[in-house]
Amino acid sequence: MVQVSIIIPVYNAADFIADALESVRAQTFADWECIVVDDCSTDRSSEILLQFAARDDRIKAVFLEENGGASRARNAALEKATGQWITLLDADDVYDVHRLNTLVTLAQDRSADLVFDNQIIADFPSTQPVGRAFHWLTQADAPFSAEQFFKRSAIFGRSLNPGYMKPLFSRAFIEDNRLRYDPQFRSGQDYLFYANAFARGPRCFATSYAGYVYRRRKGSLSRSGGTHLRNHARLSDEILTRHGTRLSKASSGALRSRKRYFMNAAALYDVRLALNARSLGKAVAIMVREPGSVVGAVAQVRRRVMAFLTGQK
Repeated sequence: MVQVSIIIPVYNAADFIADALESVRAQTFADWECIVVDDCSTDRSSEILLQFAARDDRIKAVFLEENGGASRARNAALEKATGQWITLLDADDVYDVHRLNTLVTLAQDRSADLVFDNQIIADFPSTQPVGRAFHWLTQADAPFSAEQFFKRSAIFGRSLNPGYMKPLFSRAFIEDNRLRYDPQFRSGQDYLFYANAFARGPRCFATSYAGYVYRRRKGSLSRSGGTHLRNHARLSDEILTRHGTRLSKASSGALRSRKRYFMNAAALYDVRLALNARSLGKAVAIMVREPGSVVGAVAQVRRRVMAFLTGQK
């Protein structure tokens, strides 16, 4: 048994998976295995994984027979993990060289079920910091409760919410609570997994040390955005259904607040698409049906109305 199992799901990651794996190999903490699960990539990802596995036997390449999404890929890795601790890495992100050593030391010192660190935010493909993910993480070693998780997850602004964390979990805690990713959710699966964990009251600690480099990749405006946001709203209902009796009143209230935020954001997204398509009638209909979108859309409506009346783009 190794100390740490690192899980990386991969799908068409040929342009960046080598960076992720090199950052794992550069760790000052050496007692790890890295389980990289290829979810039927159609690019050179599988070739790159085999090359790394041949160079370092701590890297275990797993190839799924059919595409099932990140949840199924992570579950496949969890089944193969042998480490006392389990942590995550997305294929387009990287670790600081001291990350594993810092988190394992914290977890052992605190007899924790899970620990997590702050994150450096960088713009892909750079690793140069442009910010920090969690501005509310200010201490090198601080307890973090289930109520804090749910309340912070309903606050949107300068900081990312805790759903973006990449914790180090005790494998015993994962197995004792039968935690797995839910394949029915193609987005928000990380948040749901963490919510399932925090609903069971884990002994959790956080550190302001930023050992995870979250590399943002720019995406185009997609018509699936509204669906994605509504999916996140649906997660609140799912969590309340599963764990409502376990959660504090404040945590349950935070989940309902989070749902309202995402429903309003989805409606505003639809308003933006309608305005971009110069369909003012549709935009107004959405705002009437979803009044929570009105505040965020007022400025855009004003600009688009004037552009529509004057024939501008």
